[in-house]
Amino acid sequence: MQEASAKDFISTDAIKDGTQALNHDAWDVQEFDRAVETWERLAKTTTTASESLNTAPALLRDLFWSFHKRAPRINDHARLKPAYEINRQIIEEVMQTSEWRQLRESGSVNDSMLSAIATIGTTEQALKALDPKECKQINQLASATEAAEKLFKQAETLNELSGQGNPEQVKELRAQADKARASAKRKERIAAWLEQELMAGCEERMSAIRQAARRGMSEAIAEAEATQNALAAFGGGYSLNGGEGDGQRELNAEEKFALAERVLHSPKLKAIAEMSGRFKRIALSVQKTKVDYPPSQITSITIGADLAHVLPGELALLADPVTEDLFYLKFAERRLLQYELVGHEPDGRGPIILALDESGSMKDFCGPMTKEVWSKAVMLALQSIARMQKRDFAVIHFSGAGNLRVDLFPKGKSTPDDVIACAEHFFNRGTVFDEWMEKALELVDESAFEKADVICASDGLTEIEPAMQEEWKKRRAVRGMRAYSVLVGTTQGEELLHSISDAVFVLDDLSDDLPALKTIFSV
Repeated sequence: MQEASAKDFISTDAIKDGTQALNHDAWDVQEFDRAVETWERLAKTTTTASESLNTAPALLRDLFWSFHKRAPRINDHARLKPAYEINRQIIEEVMQTSEWRQLRESGSVNDSMLSAIATIGTTEQALKALDPKECKQINQLASATEAAEKLFKQAETLNELSGQGNPEQVKELRAQADKARASAKRKERIAAWLEQELMAGCEERMSAIRQAARRGMSEAIAEAEATQNALAAFGGGYSLNGGEGDGQRELNAEEKFALAERVLHSPKLKAIAEMSGRFKRIALSVQKTKVDYPPSQITSITIGADLAHVLPGELALLADPVTEDLFYLKFAERRLLQYELVGHEPDGRGPIILALDESGSMKDFCGPMTKEVWSKAVMLALQSIARMQKRDFAVIHFSGAGNLRVDLFPKGKSTPDDVIACAEHFFNRGTVFDEWMEKALELVDESAFEKADVICASDGLTEIEPAMQEEWKKRRAVRGMRAYSVLVGTTQGEELLHSISDAVFVLDDLSDDLPALKTIFSV
């Protein structure tokens, strides 16, 4: 078969040639075309599959639409070409599986990227289940059917031309038409025989394809989840539930593809992305339950039924049996006079500063994950809080002497490349505390606002210079700074951390981190 490219299979209108099993329109075709142009893997799968199976491009379109369309339906009235009837059977098998429903529920509907992932996984496994002999028969059936159609059209054209020539030309043209018609019928007989051969093994073939497609969709479900995790963690909040409301520009299709590929090819970034979803949910829950600025200032008098704010004169009605019923009537009708209160948020708050120990031992596991992965997932959750509160966010990477790096995210905002660079960085040296503490104090002093929050994640320390301890305590009091420390996998340095922290959490196993996270995320 002549080598083809994905663009050879791109259409610009609804496909009505008997090759598509699903109901669709021109917009659906354009969505598939755009997906082929955008997702390199889908284009490659389309090209590779077509080299072994003539009907594969149509199958990929049908599968893509089954995942992408809001209400996909097989066109039971469409008269498909015999070779493409097998595509209909494959689509029917796929759409009856729980995995197909899971993929749609995971977010593939109207999402070209997730639909492409699902289509690739399903197609690759389904085609592997086809015996090479069966592939050859399907190709021969498609070719024979197409040849028969062309020959019948040729015969019809020759017959029409024969009515316009002289007797000798008429005889010649009709002879050619009869010959073309005879050839077409031979092709039809070959196609019928091939169709019968394929029907004979239909049940066994469809069972194998169904099982293979389910395996492919299971793999696609895992990949789709990992992709969503990657984009939600590093792409500004892309997820089923929408972004984080920070006004950042949503990534376009090419950027999403590039970001997902980068994260999924890095075991560390992939692990961080998997954990960050849970951490962000905890952070959001903690923030929702906070009441930082309760109503406290009286602005006017209003009516209602809030007993905590009812005027004393209204409460006095309860003191007299004669007026008690009036109080209850006004309460039932929500007509009690009450104070209207309002709370005021301060002009601003200081930065959130996260100090990350990047000594070599942070790569060790502490329960279900490494200490580094845990600390970097905490970083992503704290950044989301900073974005929400419009606070500056700083990450101080520290290790041995002279190993210090600071990543600054004004108002918590960043590009995906910036966040990934921060998450990927790792010194892999020793542990020195004084330098990061000095840097944190500089950042606090540079801020125009009080009430900074400093969090440190480490797996052990030996000393902090007494002069630094004293300076830290003094500046904490002056600037209203809060400090929390998490000691992972050890108790080494716990007493020292208590001397510089409002609270210290010792985690022997990172699967038991909820109390620490709830405190950290209350910033």
